[in-house]
Amino acid sequence: MLAPTIDSAAANAAAQPRNTDLGQKDIFLKLLVAQMQFQDPLKPQDPTKMSSQLAQFNMVEQQTNTNDLLEQLVANGSAQPASPGNAASYLGHTATIASDRLNYGGAGVPFILDLPASATDVSIQIVDATGIPVRTIQPGPLSAGQNALTWDGLDDSGIAVAPGEYQAIVQASDVSGQPMNIDMLQQGIVQAVQFTDSEPMFVIAGNAVPQSAIQEIKL
Repeated sequence: MLAPTIDSAAANAAAQPRNTDLGQKDIFLKLLVAQMQFQDPLKPQDPTKMSSQLAQFNMVEQQTNTNDLLEQLVANGSAQPASPGNAASYLGHTATIASDRLNYGGAGVPFILDLPASATDVSIQIVDATGIPVRTIQPGPLSAGQNALTWDGLDDSGIAVAPGEYQAIVQASDVSGQPMNIDMLQQGIVQAVQFTDSEPMFVIAGNAVPQSAIQEIKL
């Protein structure tokens, strides 16, 4: 009976059912071993081709290891809170956070109202650190989605307030007059990272917020 040829041996190896635990490098190695096992003794494999195949195997192994590492990084980044190492990588990036705190430093303070539906009656009351109202903003009807607004830092009398932290209290009604829950967002550069016993705090737009308050990070 004739011995199987190299090509048929390789084809048979490739046609074997794939085990779920069998990686690309294992398949390549299995084909290479089969090729060497069934080679014609009178016509051995060209050493140059063998070297090329071994180099290809090394490349496949490196690519597989790289893919495994990337999968681990993605899994760790999505399932675990930021560690001191990767938290510092947020510095300088633009972040969107959920916060109703407005830090006034002498210039207008931008913020975003994220509405689940259109609103006909929106009122934004700015209060100081003691809870005393200083300004009421009524932007008029707003559409569903993100609406960019700015508090100019003035009180109801048109006088600039003292620099510091203020809070925005938002009230709104939909087209049928029913109260709405509105998310207030702010965007800013990640200026610093503060490491605490519980989790890192990110300083964004003058606010120190936990990682859970960050909704988006941009370059």
